[in-house]
Amino acid sequence: MLWFFVASTLLAALDAPEPANLTTALAQEAEGDSAGALETMEAVVRARPTEPLPRVEAARLLLKQGGALERAETHLDVAAAIAPDNPRVHYLQGLLWEERGQPLRAVRSYELAVFYRTSYADAHFRAGSLWVSLEDWLRAELHFRYLRRHRPEWVQARLQLAYVLEQQGRVADAERELLLLRGEQPANVLITRRMADFYERVGRPEQAAKLRTSLEPPAPRKKMRPLRPSRR
Repeated sequence: MLWFFVASTLLAALDAPEPANLTTALAQEAEGDSAGALETMEAVVRARPTEPLPRVEAARLLLKQGGALERAETHLDVAAAIAPDNPRVHYLQGLLWEERGQPLRAVRSYELAVFYRTSYADAHFRAGSLWVSLEDWLRAELHFRYLRRHRPEWVQARLQLAYVLEQQGRVADAERELLLLRGEQPANVLITRRMADFYERVGRPEQAAKLRTSLEPPAPRKKMRPLRPSRR
């Protein structure tokens, strides 16, 4: 049926009005008018049905608004038929499958996105996170190790790496990752809390308690009462 849909949209393009400006749609979104942006983007799609970018952006807006998954799927199917090596198409298909509660199909889409663009950090993160949810620790590690090398500032990815190492029984490696991360960002509360959780899980409650204590605000200093003036 997809070939029929593509053919019909090609014929419809012959009578299409002047295409709306894709930049206008993105400007509307930036101003907070997502509904208006989607309406404008759909007009661009109707005017230029064989261009993948408007369809990709229309699908993204539909997914962002959390509805009309069938319409988003149609846009992505047509975009994939036109540009099968476009990594954004596969990334958005991953989001679509996540919305539908199909993690395996989602992770396969994210990994296709990574295949076509190795540096696709968001696809690495979502693929790794889904492998964590599926308890496939080795596959998750591959994605989070890539992010550790190429996006070392991404704290959440590095915390996930430490977690998957711990789940493989590589406690020393997990601790090393956490210590390195805390050394780089000693004031980061999330890192300190995750380290405390880690020490509790591996049976080192004293170190966990010490870290939790460091998160507590310092006790307020007692104010000294002013001395009464001497009567002498």
